[in-house]
Amino acid sequence: MPRKPRVAIPENPGELLTLAAAVYAQDQKLGDKSPLRVLEGPNTWATTGPTVAVAQKLQAEIDQQERSLKVLYGQRQPYLDAIGPLVRASRDTLLGVHSQNPARVGDYGFDVATTPAAS
Repeated sequence: MPRKPRVAIPENPGELLTLAAAVYAQDQKLGDKSPLRVLEGPNTWATTGPTVAVAQKLQAEIDQQERSLKVLYGQRQPYLDAIGPLVRASRDTLLGVHSQNPARVGDYGFDVATTPAAS
């Protein structure tokens, strides 16, 4: 007996929408002869198919915003590269200065845990 073929459905939203657009286009092209017309219920190509274009437009906007975010992350990173070590050095200095009362480090905005860390 021949093996049943695998037909993958993309998990990536953009790829899924591209596939959905192709399926909907073929369904539209075949019209009443489309084998997909047997699908029943509230979620059919007749009802949901027109929304694929809306979802694709939203996906394009999401993709653009993600590209913009990557640019912003890149612009922010040099600041974090300088600020992170400065905050750690400040913590270490303040712990040395306030070694008798480490809770005073909290005056600078640090969260000072007074219980031992869980292991």
